[in-house]
Amino acid sequence: MVTPIWSLCKNRSFTRCALKKNGLKIAVITAFLFLGWHTHVLAKTKPATAAHDIRILIDVSGSMKRNDPGNLRIPALRLLANLLPSNAQAGVWTFGRHVNMLVPLSPVDKQWKRRATKAAGTIRSNGLFTNIEETLQKSTWDWKQDNPEIERTIILLTDGLVDIDKDANKNRASRDNIINNIVPRLARSGATVHTIALSGEADELLLQQLAASSNGWYEKAKDAEGLERIFFRMFEKTTQPDTLPLIENKVIVDSSINEMTLLIFNRNDAQPPMVTTPEDKVFGRNSPPQNVSWHHQSRYDLITITNPASGTWYVDADTDPDNRVMVVTDLKLVTTSFPNNIYLDDEQYYFASLANENKVITKPAFHRFVDIKLQQTHKENQTRHKLKDDGDVVDQKAKDGTYSINLSDALTEGQHELITQVDGVTFKREKRHLINVYASPVITKIKPEKILDAEIETLFVIPRADMINPDSINMMAIISDSAGEVQRIDIPRSSHNEWKLPLGNFSSDQQHSVTIKITGIRPNGRPVESRVGPISFGAQTQPAEVIRTPDTNELTPIAAAEVTSDNEVNWIAISIPFVMFNLLLGGGIFFGYKKWKARPKSAQEKPWEALAHE
Repeated sequence: MVTPIWSLCKNRSFTRCALKKNGLKIAVITAFLFLGWHTHVLAKTKPATAAHDIRILIDVSGSMKRNDPGNLRIPALRLLANLLPSNAQAGVWTFGRHVNMLVPLSPVDKQWKRRATKAAGTIRSNGLFTNIEETLQKSTWDWKQDNPEIERTIILLTDGLVDIDKDANKNRASRDNIINNIVPRLARSGATVHTIALSGEADELLLQQLAASSNGWYEKAKDAEGLERIFFRMFEKTTQPDTLPLIENKVIVDSSINEMTLLIFNRNDAQPPMVTTPEDKVFGRNSPPQNVSWHHQSRYDLITITNPASGTWYVDADTDPDNRVMVVTDLKLVTTSFPNNIYLDDEQYYFASLANENKVITKPAFHRFVDIKLQQTHKENQTRHKLKDDGDVVDQKAKDGTYSINLSDALTEGQHELITQVDGVTFKREKRHLINVYASPVITKIKPEKILDAEIETLFVIPRADMINPDSINMMAIISDSAGEVQRIDIPRSSHNEWKLPLGNFSSDQQHSVTIKITGIRPNGRPVESRVGPISFGAQTQPAEVIRTPDTNELTPIAAAEVTSDNEVNWIAISIPFVMFNLLLGGGIFFGYKKWKARPKSAQEKPWEALAHE
C-alpha cells in the first residue's frame, strides 16, 4: 500500500520527499496532480489575514456584587484570554470610579495568556461609580484613523448607567460625550464594539447604540450564569475560528491539523472529562501528554493539543451545544463574513471556498469528493441548504472552487445561526455565524428621561449606522389617541447618533400610540423608507379582545377593563350580552343565568491526501 504523499511530505520539499519515499512512479503521478492543481487568489471569500487588536473592558463597580455574586467575570475572562489567537494583540481594562489597565496591551502569546489568567483572579466589585466614558477613552486613545490591516474590536461588559458623580448633570454630560465624540471617533477608526448588559439596570440604550454604530453585537445577560458562554460568542464573532464538527462527542482529525483546541462546558455535578486518542490512549487533566495543555475551570475545560494524531478522537463528557473543536490548519474553510446585523430587504449572497495557504483549491479531482451545506436555525426551526459551484447567477463561474447560495428569501426577521458544513470524506470543516435580521434600520424605545428635574416619557430613536446614513435621516412621529385624534410631529436629532421626542405634552391618563416614519439613504446610496410601530405609551390599558358568538359568528369586542388583573377572563362581564339577549326573548332567568355563568371553569476517494505543496 502506498503511503499518502501529503502525510509524508508535510514539512519537506515535495519532489525530494516523493522520490525518496515512494520512488519515481509516485513522484511522476503526484507531480502531474500538482501541475493540474490550479489555484487563484480568493475574491468573493477573502481569508482574514488582518491582525486582531482586541480591547476588553470589564465593570468592577459595587453593583456587581449583586449582579455577579459568584464573580463569574473571572472564569469568563480566563476563557476569552486563553482562546485568543497568536495573530492578535490584546489588553484588559477594569473600570469603576477609575480605570485600571489590568493586563497591558501587547501581543498574545503564552506569557500574555499566563499574565491574563493570573490577573483575572484580582477582579473585584468595589468601584464607587461606573465610568464608561473614561474606560472607552483610555483603552482606545491610539485609535484615531482606520487601519485596514488591523481588525479592531472592543468587548464591553457593564451592569450600570454612565455614573461618574453624584451630580446628575455631570453624568448626563459624560453620556453625551460618549455619543457625540467617542462614538464618531470609534466609527472613523473602523472599530467594532460588542456590548454586554448585565442586568436590567444597565443603560441598554447606550450599549445598543455603541453596537449599532459599529456593526457590533449587543447582548443582554439576565444574570451572570451565562457570562462564559457570552464571552465565548464574542470570541467567535471577533476571530471566526476554523472548527471541526463534534458529533456525539467524536471528532475526525485530518493530517492538515497543526493544533486542536477542545472547549468542553461542564455541569456542576459532571465527572471530569476524559479524552481518547485515535490510538485508544485515554487521558484527563491530571495526566495529559506532553503535547497537551489543559486549562480547567469549574464550569469548563479548555484542552489544546499540538500536532494531534489523525483519526477519530472521543471526548467522554456531557454533550453541550456550545462545546467546540477549534483548529489551526493550512486547509481552511473561507466564507463570506456576514455582518452582525442585516437589513431584511437586502440581498444576501453567501460564498464558501476551501483554501490552502490562502489560495482557493480549484482542482476538479479534489472537489469531486466535497459536499458543502449550510445549516440554518431560526426560532428552533432548522433548514439545510446546499451550496453549489455551478455558475448560476449567484455563483457566476462554474467549477472555480467557490460555492454559493442566495439567502435573501431564507433570512426572515429575527436571530439566525448559520453553520457551514464541509464533508470532504477524509476531512471535515465547520464555520459559524450568528446574525440578527431587522425589518427596521433603527432602534426605538420609550423610557423616562429627566428634563428640568422632572421624569418625562421620551421617545428615543437610534439608527443602525450600517443600514442607514444618520446624516440623511428624516423622521416623523404619527401619534394617535384613543379618541382617534392624530398628530404628526418631526422627531428632532438630539445628538450625533440619537433622535428623541419628549412626550410630556400628551395626557398621561389616556393611551396613545406612535408610529415612526423614517426616510433616508443607505450607506450604498440606495434610498430607504421604513415604518416602526405602533408603540403604545400613556395610560396602560389592555387592547380589546374579541369573542365569537355561537349563533351569529359576529365578532364582539370585550373592553380591556373587563379583564381581571391576573389576566383571567371575568366570566360575569362576558355573560351580560348573553343575558340581555335572553331577556329580550322573554327570559326571566337573568339572576340564575348570571350565577351559573360566573362559576369557574374546570378544564379549560481521499481528496486532501492528493494535495501537495512546496
